[in-house]
Amino acid sequence: MERSTVTEEGYEKFKNLLRFFYAQYRYNRTAGGAGGVRKVPHPDASNTRYDLQGHLDQFHLGEFQNKPLQIGDLSFTITFSGQWGHMGSGPNTFIYLCGTNIGLYLNLKAFKGDSEATTDAPFVNFFTWDDPHQEPTTLYVGEREGSITNCDKYGSYKFVDLGLGENDPTTDQLKDLYAKLQKLNSRAKAQQHESQEHIPTTLDAPRNWILFGAPGTGKSYTINKAAGQYPHRRVTFHPDYTYAQFVGSYKPVVATESNTGITYGFVPGPFINTLIEALEQPHIPHILIIEEINRADPAAVFGDVFQLLDRSGSGSSEYTVHASPELKDYLRINLSDKAKQNLHTLVRNISIRSGDAPEASDCSEIAIPSNMYIWASMNSADQGVFPMDTAFKRRWTFQYLAIDGNVMEPKDVDGAILSDHWDEIRTNINLLIKDEGQDIPEDKLLGQYFLSSNEQTADNIVQAFSSKVIMYLFEDAARYCRSQIFNTDGSQGQLYLSDLLTNLSTSKTNLGIFANPVMTLETSAEPEETNQSITDETTESSEEQGGMESPESPEESAE
Repeated sequence: MERSTVTEEGYEKFKNLLRFFYAQYRYNRTAGGAGGVRKVPHPDASNTRYDLQGHLDQFHLGEFQNKPLQIGDLSFTITFSGQWGHMGSGPNTFIYLCGTNIGLYLNLKAFKGDSEATTDAPFVNFFTWDDPHQEPTTLYVGEREGSITNCDKYGSYKFVDLGLGENDPTTDQLKDLYAKLQKLNSRAKAQQHESQEHIPTTLDAPRNWILFGAPGTGKSYTINKAAGQYPHRRVTFHPDYTYAQFVGSYKPVVATESNTGITYGFVPGPFINTLIEALEQPHIPHILIIEEINRADPAAVFGDVFQLLDRSGSGSSEYTVHASPELKDYLRINLSDKAKQNLHTLVRNISIRSGDAPEASDCSEIAIPSNMYIWASMNSADQGVFPMDTAFKRRWTFQYLAIDGNVMEPKDVDGAILSDHWDEIRTNINLLIKDEGQDIPEDKLLGQYFLSSNEQTADNIVQAFSSKVIMYLFEDAARYCRSQIFNTDGSQGQLYLSDLLTNLSTSKTNLGIFANPVMTLETSAEPEETNQSITDETTESSEEQGGMESPESPEESAE
C-alpha cells in the first residue's frame, strides 16, 4: 500500500488519538456505563465522576472536546457504547472517519460491563497499549453497510505494532494504517460525488403514494417499475400487523455476543430502518413499499408517526414527533454523526418554520426527510380489509389504475383554472352536498385546508383534485348519493370512479362531473356563448355584403 505524505506532527497527533481511544475505552469498562465517556467531541461530557478534558489534555487533544479532530485531510470523532451495560460493544465503540462509513473498532464482540461501577484509579493506569496480553490487543478497520457493521472488513493491527509508546518512533504499521484511511476516505468522497452526479435526488412520483384499483391491474408492478434503481424496502400489511412491527419496539432479543442468553433492546421496524438509511444518504431517494396497506388498520399501524405524513412544499415532514426513550437511544448509537446532523437540521428547520423553539440535537424528535418515499398498494373492493379514515387518506396521493392497467389521469383540465377557482369550487361542492346529499353530516364537507397551499398551486392541483377531492367525494362523503352529486349523463349503467376521472374538464361549469355548476367561467355560460358567437358572425357577414340593412323587426313591420 502506498505511503501517506502526512508530516511527523500529523503522525504524532494520530498516535495520540489512538492512545486516548484505547485508554478511555479501558477506563469506561472499569468506571461503568454511568461514569464513562460516551462521545467525543461533547462540550458537556464531563461530570463529577470523570474529567474528560483532563483525559484529553494528557494527549494534547484539548480541542477535541469541542470539535472533531482534524489530522491532515482526515477528520475524526469517537463513540463509546454504554447502553445496557455493554461497554465496548463491537459496532458501537469506534473512531469514526467523518464523511464516510469507515470506523476503527476495538472488539468484534460485545462485552458485558457493570453500568454502576466506579473507579478511583488514575487515568495513567490504563495506558497499557504496549502490553500484548492486556485487552484490547487489536484495532480493526471496518465499514458500516446499512444497518450491518463489518468491523474487520479492511484488516486489523496489533497495538504493540503501532508504536504508541511515548518514545517510540513512527512504525510502518502506523503509516500503513493512516495511508489506508486516506485511501478509503478518497474512495468514499469519489463515490459520493459520483452518486450525486448520476442519481437524481428526487423521483417523479408523490412522496406519499397509494395505487389502488381492481385486482390484477398491475399495482405492484407499477410501483416496482417506479422504484427502479433506488434503494427500497418492502413490507406487507396483514390483520395482525402492529405499530411495534412497523416502527419498532423494545423487546427481548437473543444475546449472541454475550453469555446472558437473553437481553433487551430496541428492535427497529421497516419504517425506522428506511428513515435511518434516508438520513445517512440524503442525496439518494429511499423508498418504503407497503403492499396491501388496508389489510391492517393503517391508522393503528402508523400510530404517532402518522403525524409525519404531512409534507411541506420541500417534501419533508411538516411536523415532528417525539421519539420514545428506547428509540432515542437506538438512534444516538446507530446514526452516524453526519446522519445525526441531518436529523438535527431537519428538526430545527421544522421548529423554526412552525415558530417553536429549536429542538435539542439529541435524537429526541424525528421527522421524515424529503428523500424518504412511502408507496403503497391497495385493493379497496376486497373483503376483510380495514377502512381508512378521512384524515389518513388526506395525507396521501391516490392514483387509480383502470382495468387496462393504465393510471387514470384527466385530459381536459387546466391547472391554472382549478387553482384560481378552488375556493369557489369547494364552496359550491359543499352547497351541492348540503342541498342534494342524503343525511351527510357537516364534518363531511370540504374544509378550507382540505388541500394544502402547495397542492393548490397550478402545477399540483390537478393531481390533488383528482386523487383527493374526487376520490373522497366518490368513496366517502357522497358514497350513498352519487347520482345526486355527480353528473350521470352519458354513463351507461353504474357510475365508476374512472368515469369521473375521464370526464373531468375545466371547460365546463360543472367540471364535467357534478350534477350542478360549481364554477363560474370567465366568459358567459357555454350555450349562450355559442349562440352569441353565431349571431356576431352573422352580423359581420351582413355588413360585409354591401352594407345591407338588417331585416325589420315584427314591431317595425306592424307600424
